[in-house]
Amino acid sequence: MARPLPRRGLLTAPALLLPLAAHAQSWRPTQPVRVVISAAPGGTLDIHARATQAILSNRMGQPIIVENQGGGAGLVGNQMVGRAAPDGLTMVVASGDGLVLQDILVGARQGRARNRLRPVTMTITAAQLLCTHPRSGIRTVDEYFTALRARGDRVTLAVPGIGGVAHIISEMVNRTLGLQVTHVPYRGGGPATIDLLAGQVDAMIITLPAVTSHVREGRIVPLAVSTLARDPAMPDTPTFAESGVPGLDVPSTQGVLVPAGTPDRVVDAWYEARKFALSDGGVRARLQGLGFVIQASTPAEFDHVLNDAEARFSEVISTAGIRGEDG
Repeated sequence: MARPLPRRGLLTAPALLLPLAAHAQSWRPTQPVRVVISAAPGGTLDIHARATQAILSNRMGQPIIVENQGGGAGLVGNQMVGRAAPDGLTMVVASGDGLVLQDILVGARQGRARNRLRPVTMTITAAQLLCTHPRSGIRTVDEYFTALRARGDRVTLAVPGIGGVAHIISEMVNRTLGLQVTHVPYRGGGPATIDLLAGQVDAMIITLPAVTSHVREGRIVPLAVSTLARDPAMPDTPTFAESGVPGLDVPSTQGVLVPAGTPDRVVDAWYEARKFALSDGGVRARLQGLGFVIQASTPAEFDHVLNDAEARFSEVISTAGIRGEDG
């Protein structure tokens, strides 16, 4: 939080110049910056990364080149950035949950992605949403549970990758209620949403802001959110916790990471730039209107969240027998 200005009347000219001098001396890139989104186009990683693109470019004085690298519930993009030079010119916008989950699932075979990455900031959190389409005949979360009891694995549920947070939430719900469903994995929320809209799958779990506009326009039917409290962007949609899955509280986390070994001054510069971009009124209005909760955490706070998530998810994965997409 910024400190209040001292109450000493008008500031002198030298005092006014001090923040500008400090700003000018901080690290800035000298080449275009590559921002990898570890998911296919159209999902929430894509939405929130591109919302700040122009502001970041203006503040850092270089073009911000955004590219999508979906696959493996974020594994492909995370590993790509983990192999990049630690010079501040390459970073990844990733699901914090996805990063942790992939380390649990395939870290022993492929190496832990977190060992190759360094947190910059947890940019946002958001609820995960269980939803369906109007032609499914399912209008409430209770009707979804009834369909699973009647048809079991003949019901198809789209998830943005096996082993991602949507898949884990589904397994937590199914284990609590003794249900079964067929999970259909996609390379990101965008492709999964396209197939749900087309009626190719019965239901989907996805980060809520990815489909807020579809819900408001009646193309997607919201059933339940994964947070303990209802989401302000969709206050009429119940939580899983109030729908027979007591205590379920799994918000999705997203953030920015750079290759391990990136110097402190570079990490600090990107943290300040991201915090500045997320404080912009237009960016905040757009993201909050979709259901994002803006965090702009410090690198240390983001690292703590990742550690906590790993402890929470390890038991679920072991009990459910979930395996990574590479086997």
